[in-house]
Amino acid sequence: MRVQYKYLLLCGMMLCFFQCLLAQEKEEIPHEDDNVLKSSFLTIRDIIITGNKITKAYIIAREIPMKENGQYSISDILKNLPRSKQNLINTGLFIDVTVDFSNWFNDSMDIVIDVKERWYYFPVPYFKPVDRNFNVWINEYGASLARVNYGIKLIGNNVSGRNDKLNIWLITGYSKQVLLNYTAPYFDKTLKNGMSIDFQFSQNKELNYTTENNKQIFYKDESRFVTEKLRVGLGYSYRTGYIRRHNVKLSYNVNKINDSVFSLNPEYYGNNTKEVKYPELNYQYQYFNVNYIPFPLNGFQWEFSFMKRGITKDMNLWELSAKTGKYWELFPKYYFSVQGVATVKLPFEQPYFNQQMMGYGDMFMRGLEYYVVDGVAGGMSKITLRREIWSPKLKTGLKSRSYGVIPFKFYLKTYGDLGYVYSKKVLGANPLNNRLLYTGGVGLDMLSIYDLTLFLEYSFNQLGENGLFLQARLGF
Repeated sequence: MRVQYKYLLLCGMMLCFFQCLLAQEKEEIPHEDDNVLKSSFLTIRDIIITGNKITKAYIIAREIPMKENGQYSISDILKNLPRSKQNLINTGLFIDVTVDFSNWFNDSMDIVIDVKERWYYFPVPYFKPVDRNFNVWINEYGASLARVNYGIKLIGNNVSGRNDKLNIWLITGYSKQVLLNYTAPYFDKTLKNGMSIDFQFSQNKELNYTTENNKQIFYKDESRFVTEKLRVGLGYSYRTGYIRRHNVKLSYNVNKINDSVFSLNPEYYGNNTKEVKYPELNYQYQYFNVNYIPFPLNGFQWEFSFMKRGITKDMNLWELSAKTGKYWELFPKYYFSVQGVATVKLPFEQPYFNQQMMGYGDMFMRGLEYYVVDGVAGGMSKITLRREIWSPKLKTGLKSRSYGVIPFKFYLKTYGDLGYVYSKKVLGANPLNNRLLYTGGVGLDMLSIYDLTLFLEYSFNQLGENGLFLQARLGF
């Protein structure tokens, strides 16, 4: 009962704070909506682009809703200036962007775009624990260096100046991995069609073969690899306008486990098999109308995906998934967000390999980082209230236009999560399956260049547990 009061108190505080913010006096209607500005038209003479040493000018111009020699109302121009900056920032090509008008004379003006380009090439030393997060690695495995992958990532972004990406990974240590990926979002003159190629080969001496008490159970063999994966794929993308994207990927996969893993879980791949070969088709539709995709504070986004894995009885999975997020600036420096995700896998009879759900990738609940919940259908919602508290700028001393000053932003936050995962057949004792899950907490977020985000969170869950958790993301 005491735990329930804790959650009720947290929810009550958040709702009261939310109501107080909404009660603030509403801002005046933005001036760009004035009728006079809607009926006054100007011609855009030139779009002047500066600061781009590598990025092609037409790649930048593609993100600008206004075109040279086009006529636009003053209202539309005032709306399109921030939209242009948002579009350019969300390409991931620039540290900062300035979009403004200049040389206004009579009924015409110029648009001036100044960009600060990122570094695009990184030979990145790779050192990363193999566990799902830092807390699992430190608290459950004592930060063992034996559970670390190391190597090098050769990362090339904007290779030809057209926002194309080349990744070459050579990883060894706990596992071995070779990866080659090239993505060209625009390969035609319309700048709408893109393509990608993908090759990946990996071997591992340890494998999560089942789940007990909602914890991953591993089998390890120091003398040989227990699992092997090969993936070869092609992709096609289509982007209309600025905020909608379609992605299609077709791949061929070969996955193997050894006899020891098979004896521990004969249903790992199902159908009494140790090796599966299957094609996989993925379709994804994305709608991003937010100020900054890696850390949105204002706007709306949603995503729908469909996957067909396999076409025979050895591998047969249909998966539908949807994600959404709504973000508001309630008051200067106060931000509120609601996010949701739902997934269903058909048919419900699936082998263990196809049952990853909660706790994998970006589908996790804050406060349940130590647990996973496998299943064939599930959903999750998150609410977060943030307050920007500090925006320092670090002077590096570098004589660099882009890196002379590195900005940081810090946000205090409070949050609550809800989730549920359905499993038709629960393997072993997994008490978090088929029940409503809820967590909450407070935290501190840090944001900097290269999409660097750090999340320091003190969370509690319905099991009466609490603790400090760290999450980190970097955009390369």
